[in-house]
Amino acid sequence: MSIRKLKKNRRTFIKAFFSLLLVKSLHTRLVSADEENNYLINGPLAGSIYYTKNKPGKWKNLVESHTPLLEIYKNTLKVSTLHEMKGFEHYIIKHIVLDNKFNIISEKIFDPSKDIPISKHNIMGYNDKLYILSICNQHDTWLDIIKI
Repeated sequence: MSIRKLKKNRRTFIKAFFSLLLVKSLHTRLVSADEENNYLINGPLAGSIYYTKNKPGKWKNLVESHTPLLEIYKNTLKVSTLHEMKGFEHYIIKHIVLDNKFNIISEKIFDPSKDIPISKHNIMGYNDKLYILSICNQHDTWLDIIKI
């Protein structure tokens, strides 16, 4: 598959993913935050459209190497994915941090020829839940949620 086609497919997938999250968000405005988090982590889309630690779907043997690890230091969110970078053959494409309305706060695109999948994101002044995506070129999008 050409790089151009791969990029187009990835963009289409990410747009569809965010659209689904937006529809879900509008539908659950009456649902509590814990129920909404549970729905995203364990609901019907988890394990099929995107993957989580609880619902890895077909990637059940890849949880440790694909689930984003989250750490907060003062005003910085550190996102790590314990995934080896095998050049353009197999790598983490990017990390994306979304606010509680699924707006992008920050993203880090990785160069698989030289980067490791660790990113730092400024979250100064933000006091709500964040949705973190780690995207692998072969094993799809992985989601985790953190409450600040």
